[in-house]
Amino acid sequence: MNKNIIDIHADDYGLSKQSDNDILTLCQKGKLDSISIIPNLDIFPQSVSSFLETRKDFYHIINVSIHLNFMEGKAISPLDLVPDLVDSEGYFTVTWARLFLWNYNLLKRQKIKFQLKTEIAAQINKCIAAKIVDPDFLRIDSHQHPHMIPLVFDALTEAISENNFKVTYIRNTNDPLSFYLLRKGSFKGLSIANVLKCLILNFYSIKVTRWLKQKKLKNSYLFGVFYSGKMDDRIFSVLPVFEKKSSQKNRVCEVLFHPGLMDSSEITEEFKKTGFNDFHLSENRKIEYNTCEKL
Repeated sequence: MNKNIIDIHADDYGLSKQSDNDILTLCQKGKLDSISIIPNLDIFPQSVSSFLETRKDFYHIINVSIHLNFMEGKAISPLDLVPDLVDSEGYFTVTWARLFLWNYNLLKRQKIKFQLKTEIAAQINKCIAAKIVDPDFLRIDSHQHPHMIPLVFDALTEAISENNFKVTYIRNTNDPLSFYLLRKGSFKGLSIANVLKCLILNFYSIKVTRWLKQKKLKNSYLFGVFYSGKMDDRIFSVLPVFEKKSSQKNRVCEVLFHPGLMDSSEITEEFKKTGFNDFHLSENRKIEYNTCEKL
């Protein structure tokens, strides 16, 4: 693999101690190039400390992205600044569907954008203050990719501009279905939900691509939505296609894994959404860990 093109990435660092340990082990084995840290969960200080203490043992330098999170845990911002995003205790009530609908609600769009912008800035500043990211080379993505929704992306870009954040990379969640057609058997175990996610996110990526080009930032493909939830051995036949296409288009190819498995005892009151909890506890995360290890 061309390491100037392929970026092997793990999402959800800062989810739980057991999950973090899985990701740190892969870093020590030299299997990852980058990770994303969740800023707003209770374990964040411990996750930062573990990363900073362990990185001396990493096989190579690991880039850290800020994993903006509006889906789980509590908001960092005061409740009165983000009232539509949280409940009375400050826990996020946001869903992807709700953000999607707000994007097209002209009556609420500006108010929601302001609240998102406020929380985005708070999460970025928290990561900078913790010294887990380099303030001169900020990398940004999001938990479940809501930053691709135009409403959220507008909030993100305004937060960047208004706070003079020095961003060098924003994940462009673009996982082209056409790439899979070039490899026999790549549609085995097809998930209709993942196909729909690809279609929506790939459509929204057009706006993100324009902004990245305007700001002269590196564009990317994301290999990991179509097989999201189970990045297994199927990836090995398709990865060369992504590598070739990325090289032709002068893009990075971020290969996305969720290799950190939570223990059921780690599901606290922060984790209120059953569907998310099923994903965090899924044995498929072990499969993703093993696939990543093979790379």
